[in-house]
Amino acid sequence: MNNVQTLYVGGSGPGNYSRIQDAVDNASDGDTVFVYDDSAPYYESIAIRISIHLIGENRNTTSIEGGNHAISIFVNGVTVSGFRISNVGDFWNCCGFYVTSQGNNISHNNVINNLRMNGVFLDGASYNTIWGNLIENNNFHGIRLEFTSHNVIVNNVIVNNRGYGIYLWESPENILIGNTVKQSFFGGITLGDNSGNNTIFHNNFIDNPENAHDATGNNWDNGSSGNYWSDYTGSDSDGDGIGDSPYSIPGNVSQDRYPLMAPYESQTPDVEITITSRVGLTISVKNKGTEDVLDVDWNSYLSGGLLLLPSERANHGTLMFLAAGQELVIQKVNLLFGFGIIEVNVTVGKTSESLRGLLLLFVFVPLSS
Repeated sequence: MNNVQTLYVGGSGPGNYSRIQDAVDNASDGDTVFVYDDSAPYYESIAIRISIHLIGENRNTTSIEGGNHAISIFVNGVTVSGFRISNVGDFWNCCGFYVTSQGNNISHNNVINNLRMNGVFLDGASYNTIWGNLIENNNFHGIRLEFTSHNVIVNNVIVNNRGYGIYLWESPENILIGNTVKQSFFGGITLGDNSGNNTIFHNNFIDNPENAHDATGNNWDNGSSGNYWSDYTGSDSDGDGIGDSPYSIPGNVSQDRYPLMAPYESQTPDVEITITSRVGLTISVKNKGTEDVLDVDWNSYLSGGLLLLPSERANHGTLMFLAAGQELVIQKVNLLFGFGIIEVNVTVGKTSESLRGLLLLFVFVPLSS
């Protein structure tokens, strides 16, 4: 029996491969193929036919581009993590990940800005885990399941895709928990023929043309808690965070009996906000936690004084991705101009920070609290 080994792609080490596919082809069962971001982007379509761990150095920068299917998995027991897949797809029905096998784990990847393709397509592939991926701005479905069951789809952020956010067809008995599906072109989630007995709760369906469509039924909530729906209009008289009336889902007689009144958060992001100012203003956020931060809203507001510049006092946005330990500037104002006591208030998720100071024309002098 061969010893388990690690094969390296990119970087400057001796014996490192220059192509991911070459390393994959020379690996054995149980091996790890580690891909450095030094040589990215990798212009390849990768086919995996042996049970390996394919690991990218950084999901922001270890990029795979070009080709049709970026990564195809044809064998059981594969792990893929840490890649950015973009600019992939040159004809209909391409995929960031195309999977036909079982027991695979696809986690912590960014599948963004791709042409005519699904983010992840499980094609007759059961017992897989799709976890913690960002799937954004792709020109077809975000996650697509057909003729498959017993998959776990958890904590993915699926935003602004040109098909459905999540699409199931002939796919019963899957688990979908903690996903956020926003601004899909067709709809948030659709369940077609023979797609019943799925477990779907603690997901957020936000600002989709139709947040859900269910042609089968028996899919929603876990018996005590359901999903968040941006178009839910019910009330919460007892303040328990669950709507008093069910959310009706088009397509059948389906209901989410326990709709959430606010978006579900699997965990509170551990972030640190830094506000610095002298002439202008810089607001940065650092992820102090051990998990990547996905899809967190932020806002900032300037108040007080006679402020002539900037003319807009309020700003907001969405922090789509921040890796553990990463720091990112979310707002930069090149010039402050005015006079008086000014306060800057910033909120990222549930974390807030403020800075108070005296603005003397162009100079901002922080004041102790």
